[in-house]
This record gives sequence, structure tokens and C-alpha cells, in this order.
Amino acid sequence: MRKLDTSDRVHSRLEFRDSLRAHGFITQNFNAGCVSAPFNETDPPHREAVKVYSMNALSMLRLLLVTALCLPCLARSQSFDPQLASRLQSTLDSMRVAQNVKGISASVLLPGQGLWQGTSGVSHATVRITPDMEFGIGSNSKLFTAVTLLKLVENGLLSLDDSLHAWLPSFRNIDSTITIRQILNHTSGIADVNDIQGYPDSILSNPLRVFTREEVLGWVGPPHFRAGTSWSYSNTNYILAGMIVEHASGKRLARFLRDSVLAPLRLDSTFLPIEELVSGSIAHPWANDVEISGTPRVSLLTTAWSAGAMYSTSSEMAQWYAALMSGRVLQEESFRQMTTFVGSGNYGFGISEKTVAGRLLWLHGGSIRGYSSQMMYDTALKTVICVLINATPAPAALVAQQLLLTLVNSPITDISEIGNGVRSIDIYPNPSRSLFTIRAAVPTDARITDILGRELWRGRIEGTWTVDAASWSAGVYLLFAGKRTYRVARW
Repeated sequence: MRKLDTSDRVHSRLEFRDSLRAHGFITQNFNAGCVSAPFNETDPPHREAVKVYSMNALSMLRLLLVTALCLPCLARSQSFDPQLASRLQSTLDSMRVAQNVKGISASVLLPGQGLWQGTSGVSHATVRITPDMEFGIGSNSKLFTAVTLLKLVENGLLSLDDSLHAWLPSFRNIDSTITIRQILNHTSGIADVNDIQGYPDSILSNPLRVFTREEVLGWVGPPHFRAGTSWSYSNTNYILAGMIVEHASGKRLARFLRDSVLAPLRLDSTFLPIEELVSGSIAHPWANDVEISGTPRVSLLTTAWSAGAMYSTSSEMAQWYAALMSGRVLQEESFRQMTTFVGSGNYGFGISEKTVAGRLLWLHGGSIRGYSSQMMYDTALKTVICVLINATPAPAALVAQQLLLTLVNSPITDISEIGNGVRSIDIYPNPSRSLFTIRAAVPTDARITDILGRELWRGRIEGTWTVDAASWSAGVYLLFAGKRTYRVARW
């Protein structure tokens, strides 16, 4: 078992206390045993957060601003179609009213169009939600934790088939022969600590207490099944994953995550609590229609950690998914492992696969006390949808689904028929960086347009035909051949 270098602590207890107080996370002295308002909600606590940058991370960000080409820059340089933007905003507003939601921040990243950001509702009182506001993302934190582990695999520091005993001490009710792969895809059988009777009450009754990882794991109950024989979602798995990241890297999780993922992608409004200082504008959380921003969260932050404590903005979450799915974050083999979906949850590493409204999606939800989130990636359109809500309970998944339907059914995109019927056209490679080869079973008149209908190519396909797309921008295009429509992707 390798030891964590504790000299990597980036901020003192005093700095953390002052940061929490300044942003309303505590209302009295950090060491006090009482709070100004008791926890009286009945919903179980999950994850909440605060934020951070060290000088090294900021220096790296400044350097990247000058030297790096990144997806956010490309997205913002494109002009999102105003008609489609208006339809998406109308959907967001109508869903907020219909579902009685306090406030929503949403983003859609559509290849060839760029980034749309929409907000609706309020943070608190008369303060409206703004695009730069940060929300708790709950279990959408798990994908970040999984990716940091995969980064360590790529660096040769560990293997997905390593057993827990190679990196961690023994814990009651946790089989030390369970592998890293099994904790990431929830086939470990380890019980979810959040489901243990008395655990949520302990957190709520001690809101100023700093819980150690060992204390949290001490609550874990007997396993549900022998590792590898079934599937069951467990937050405990990702607490163990975060601990392994620290032991293998020799750094605190927040530091390694920022150095290896967040800083290179310029996700400077995305952060992990406790080890990072608060910065930026945080949307006020609501639980059961009661604002809870004045309630201390120290216990929630320390128990949440790598299983669901992160914060972000909707635009950065969309950029995160787009960068990850386009191959800018992980090597090909790591990505294949992440998207190998198993069990009844159809789960990979920090992400699952599901068909929604006839679309094959990779997605994940998150629910922490006061915040709800939903991420969706349409595997055909290469489009990302993010919805963040400052309330629990809240239908983030339903709002995201309605945004997807608005996108698919829009006359601007006109893509609802893609993939239906018998194929008479073959396109390869698809996606491509330059040349597409189109093969038709019978002679066919065809044309290719972007999603706004602007024609880029027209011709008659007889047998095999090659189209040069080297001058096209990266994005999704449509091939119309006879009565059929096909998606063509240019990277």
C-alpha cells in the first residue's frame, strides 16, 4: 500500500473556514458546535460543495489562454442559430413554470452551431440565475473521478485489474480483492453508505463536523453480492476510487484532478470542495421549497467528496462532455473501457447508456441536497445537453429530455428521420477528417447540407463516389439521397 504525501495540502484549515464563512457555507466559528438554523428537512443529504485555485493552477490557466486551442474557444466563435436558440429558451421557460422549478441553467453544445446557454428562474429573492452561476453537480462528479483513475492507468501507475489491497488498507464489509474496474462500474457488491440507517441523520445532526474517509467507510454495511456477479449502484465505490487516486498519484484528489483534467481544459469554474477555496457566484440551494444557503455544509462536503461533491456551470459541463467524447481527454483504449456498459444499470465508468425518445444517449444524473443535474450526450448527433437546477427534488432529467426533443424536432435541424428504414447508402469512414466515400446500391441523386440547410455538395451517386470535405468545419452534416436522410460527421 502506498502512502499519500500529506505535504501536498494546498490550503490551511483557517483559509478553508474563512472561505466557507464568506460564501455562506457556515454561519459561526468553524470550531463551534452549533449553527444558526437546524437541519429539519427529511430528504437524505448527498453532496454539496465549495471551490479553488492554487497559484500553480492559475499560472497554468494563463499560459493555456495564450498557447492552447480549445473547444470552448471554438464553440464561442460559432454563431448559434437564433431560431433554434429561441425554441430552446422557450422550452426551458415552459418547463420551469410547469414543473414549479426555482431556477435552471442549461447548455447545449451542437457541432456546427456551437454553444447555447439558457437560464430561467431565480437563485434567491429577486436575484436571477445567470450563465456563470455554479451549481452542485452531485453524482455527475463520478465521471471526473473515473477519468482521473484512467489517467493514472495511462501513466502506468496502476491497472484497472489491481485489487483494493494494492492501494488501500482493509475496511470492514469491503472485500480487499475487489478490483478497481469493479468499483468503477458498480459490480463490486459493496453497500451504498448513503442507504445505511442512521448515516444521513448523523450528517444532518453534525453539520459543522469534518468527517474522515475512514469514518465514512466505517458506516458501510454487509455486501449485496459477491464481486463481479451482479450490479448495484453504490456511492461507496467512488469514495474508494478517490482514495486510490490520492495514494497512486501522491497528491490530493483536487490537485491531481485540476492538474490532469480541469486546467488543461480550462474548466476554471469547476471544482472539488474542501481542498479548494470558494470562488465565483454560487446559485443558492433550495430543498423542499425552502432556501438552505444559510445552513452549514461542512459535514455534507466531507462525506460527499469524490462520489458527488463537485460544482460547475452548465457551459463548462457541456464543454467537459464534448472534450471527453471527442477524444481530447483520454486515449482510445481508456475511452473504450469507460464506455463498456455492464449490468442492469448499463453502466460504464461514471456514465451510463440509455435510449431516450428513440435516441441512444450516454448520460448521468446527479442529486445533492439543494441541487439537481442531468448530463446527456446524443451519440448520433455528437451533441451535449446539460441541465442544472438549484433545488431538490427537481426533474433535471425531464428538462434535459425536453431540450433534446426540441432539438431533434426543430425544422432547423430536421434530423428525426435519421437512422430509420433500410439503408440504400453506405458512407465511410464516418466520421472523417477529409474524404467521405459514398456507395449507392442504385444510382441516386444526392446533396449534402449543414444543419441550417446550406448546400455544400450536390451530385449523382452511381456506384462509389468520393466527397472531399477537407474545407468543411468540424460538425454534423446531412446527406439527402432519395427519400432518406443520413448523418455525416466531419471531425
